[in-house]
Amino acid sequence: MSCQIASIDEENQYRGTLLYKIFEIGTIAGPSVDSVRAQFQAICDMTDAGGMVRHGIIMLGYHNRAFGGDVLRVDGEIIGEWSSDDEEWCHFTQSDATEVTLSAPSPWMLHDSISDWMSRDNGTNEVT
Repeated sequence: MSCQIASIDEENQYRGTLLYKIFEIGTIAGPSVDSVRAQFQAICDMTDAGGMVRHGIIMLGYHNRAFGGDVLRVDGEIIGEWSSDDEEWCHFTQSDATEVTLSAPSPWMLHDSISDWMSRDNGTNEVT
């Protein structure tokens, strides 16, 4: 994973584009290059611990056999949690909700469903 950092002149901000190989997987922003680098390092630490980053969303517990954990945006906002049941279906529960928000037959498909849900909720085409 890599992060390409560029200045956003009109906003006095810096934007980091997160890439996995050639695929853009999200963006982060901050008031300085160092703050964007710190965010990127935190994301790298989460993926090293078993998290998965796609569509600007991090699912913790993805690659470490926990098969569940927090779901957050790359900016650090926790949006909910996910878990896997005995039949290996995966479920996402939005923060502050008591019932499952989304379900899918695999973590990969749940990740896509969460991205679609976030896009509809935010009125955007991509979660960043």
